[in-house]
Amino acid sequence: MLTTVFGYAANAQTADLKNEIAPTTAEEYNYGFAGYRLQLNMKLPMKDGYFLKEYKSVEEPERTMEFKGVFRKGESKPCVIIMVFTKLRTPPQYYAIPTTNASPELWKKFYDSLMDDEKNNLPQLQFYTSCLGNLAQQLAHQ
Repeated sequence: MLTTVFGYAANAQTADLKNEIAPTTAEEYNYGFAGYRLQLNMKLPMKDGYFLKEYKSVEEPERTMEFKGVFRKGESKPCVIIMVFTKLRTPPQYYAIPTTNASPELWKKFYDSLMDDEKNNLPQLQFYTSCLGNLAQQLAHQ
């Protein structure tokens, strides 16, 4: 089920034409996974040649999920989506969702990043799935 929702959310990125956008590059993935956090912490300007678009976040009393689309200038589809999970009294966790046509290696990195050191990830993964369903609906209705 989790794979289905991730695929649907990613599929919504490219809408009708799967190859309408160039695949997420390793550099773009790394920016979404770690570079964006550094940019915020160091109060740096946006990466040259890109812009961000914020999507509606999902908020619950003790946790929040934010989504930010990273767009190449001149393109109308995100080349990577940054997913920011914040749990009460813990630092935010950053994830990067690549385009559907990105390399299998980038998708493996994304899937692997979802598992943390907690023994029972099921509640967290269920929340992620729900949030990604919300994001998929937002992208489908753009």
